[in-house]
Amino acid sequence: MLYSASPSALERWVLPSLEVVTVGLPFCVFKLLTGAIALASPPLAPLGYALLALGAVDAVLNLGNLLALLTVQRRISGVCLTDITLRALGRTERPDLGLALDVFLSFALVAIVVGFGLLARLPSGTLMLWNLSVVLNVLGAGIGRLVTALRKPA
Repeated sequence: MLYSASPSALERWVLPSLEVVTVGLPFCVFKLLTGAIALASPPLAPLGYALLALGAVDAVLNLGNLLALLTVQRRISGVCLTDITLRALGRTERPDLGLALDVFLSFALVAIVVGFGLLARLPSGTLMLWNLSVVLNVLGAGIGRLVTALRKPA
């Protein structure tokens, strides 16, 4: 088995930090940049503002958690506004629903931007940030699956 019963540094803060970098922060970028695309179309401006606000709050949460993981080796808050909001509303019968909705939203935004050929509408100079976020997110998914497989007893 790869891990002992007591949490190692890998479990306490390394993997959670990697998750912030490969999942949390890229999801923020997807929300922020899709919001910026929406702002350029007046009928979609309210959606754009909502995505910008959601992306900004989630970025603060993720950066705060990353800093905490690197310094005190634990998260200091929830990972996204959707999860925090559902928990605050007492929606604990499905504890992963907030995170699942956030993942769905982020993937849907990527699908919309790519599927409708909207990459060219990204604000000037942000395509590299979008691409980096996609690469980190794909690698994060692969790393997550690999770690899960290695954690299972042989």
